[in-house]
Amino acid sequence: SHVDVHVSSGAREIASILDTALIQALLLTGQSSSALELLKGPNYCNVKICEGFLRQHKFYLVLIELLKCNDMHREALNLLSQLVEETDSDHADPVHKFTPEMVLQYLK
Repeated sequence: SHVDVHVSSGAREIASILDTALIQALLLTGQSSSALELLKGPNYCNVKICEGFLRQHKFYLVLIELLKCNDMHREALNLLSQLVEETDSDHADPVHKFTPEMVLQYLK
């Protein structure tokens, strides 16, 4: 979404459909590191669709990257601090610990 190349709206729409589907396919097949790489480069992911999907499936690290690559830093930091709070409570999934250090890391 932050690419300065002039792309016709039809081509942009197709790119958006493809990138959005690709992110979902990667995540549903357990390839979250590839999904993160996709978001770190130029992409046309539909933020609204991807955000809903990522929240539904609890892919929070990928969601944070999605928000970050679309300059939605306030939303990303709000989500991150919310996840840190949930991690502090007992019922958190130990595999996905969100720590205050992650907030500092993001701010860097």
